[in-house]
Amino acid sequence: MHKKNDEKKVKNNVNQKHIEFYNKTLDILEFILDEFSRELTRADVEFLEMPKNSIAVLDFLISSIGKVQKGHRLALGLDSEKSVNEEPEINIVEGLTENKI
Repeated sequence: MHKKNDEKKVKNNVNQKHIEFYNKTLDILEFILDEFSRELTRADVEFLEMPKNSIAVLDFLISSIGKVQKGHRLALGLDSEKSVNEEPEINIVEGLTENKI
C-alpha cells in the first residue's frame, strides 16, 4: 500500500510540473502573439501581400497553442470528464399546421 501511495505522489508531482510547464509556455506564446500582431499592424501590409515568413510564424503559433491546449487538457484531466450537453432541448410537435398557430 505504501508503494502505491508513493507512485501516486510521484504522478501528481510530475503532472503538476506539466501544468506549470504548459502555463509558462502559454504565457510565452501569448507574448509572442501580441508582439507579432503589433509588428503586422505596424508593417501596414495588404492581407494578400503578407510575406510567407509571416504566414509561417502565424501557422507555428497556432500549432503551438493547439499543442499547449491539448497538453493542458490532458494534464488537468479535462478530456476524461464527461461533457455536459448545454444545448437547449428541442421538442417536435407533430400534426401542427401554420394556420392553427
